[in-house]
Amino acid sequence: MNKKLNVLIAGPLPPPAGGISIHLSRLNHLLKDDFNIDFIDESTERKASFYNIKSLNLYQYFKRIICTDLFFIHSGNKLLKKFHILSGKLLRKKIVITLHGYGPRRSQPFRFIDSIIYNLADKIILVNSDIEKKLPLSKNKCIVKHAFLPPAMSTEQDLPGYIINRIIKERQQGKIIICANASRLDTHNNQDLYGLDLCVNVIKNMNEKGIHVFLLFTVSSLTNGKERFEEAQEFILKNNLGNSMILINERLSFVKLIDNSDIVLRPTNTDGDALTIREGLYLNKSVLASDVVERPKGTLLFKNRDIADLESKLSDLVNELIQQSDKKNNNQEESISQLKEFYLTLFYSLFQNKKSY
Repeated sequence: MNKKLNVLIAGPLPPPAGGISIHLSRLNHLLKDDFNIDFIDESTERKASFYNIKSLNLYQYFKRIICTDLFFIHSGNKLLKKFHILSGKLLRKKIVITLHGYGPRRSQPFRFIDSIIYNLADKIILVNSDIEKKLPLSKNKCIVKHAFLPPAMSTEQDLPGYIINRIIKERQQGKIIICANASRLDTHNNQDLYGLDLCVNVIKNMNEKGIHVFLLFTVSSLTNGKERFEEAQEFILKNNLGNSMILINERLSFVKLIDNSDIVLRPTNTDGDALTIREGLYLNKSVLASDVVERPKGTLLFKNRDIADLESKLSDLVNELIQQSDKKNNNQEESISQLKEFYLTLFYSLFQNKKSY
């Protein structure tokens, strides 16, 4: 029997939930039977069962790298990505890095420095082709592959009763249910990154025109953006939108919320390969997103930060859903076995000359 590879994964683990943290949780579930997996957690919340790099315990950090065969890096933080790569190279480990996004305003000489260090990895997974256009990376090292891993719905936590009851109530009134989310209410280019400001204004306009919708917008953490969250709540109260939308600051299964909705909205002004969009398509929901990056096939697009276009596209979609009886099956995602085979082939190919594997 072949020896299992030891794989060390660096990145944020939930909670709090975010695109990368959910990806890593599902990645562990996908690969735990085929590899010996350990983690370097980068989350703001420390867990007793995982080493967290914010403990600054460098002995434990380097011990984990020394004991691994392959270092799989998913860090969102630019400095941590570079630190991990350089540490792995110093200790002569095989390195795979997944770039979950790359800032469009990243300027020189930083792009050049980024590309030099990223090219030290043995393989580079890019979650969309836009990243490949922004960085001069080694072509023979790059793989363009979305980061979506299907949810195991049976393991997802049920939605709180008050949310289920509210959705039922709004459906009984003939409303189309829309969901959107943000890990945190960050800003990008001095704008609301996740588009909460767009959402509250669009719902206000649609409400005034008598278009029957109900939006549930979830925010996982208020570490950043508490003031923006409170401003949005005041806007909802001032404009009597309580019957048309709610803001939720609670840890819940967003994929379960998607499953109970009709439309998934992704109004971000920057993005990688959004888990939210992939989950919506996987669950055969209508998905409307900004055109800030290339989106998966089946996604409906509106012009980035254009509130009039968002309102127009969303209104058309709502009317279409009211009229149609059956939804098309958008599910074109790979099977679990195909995804597992991708990682097995990728990882073991780096050790093809070592007989022990």
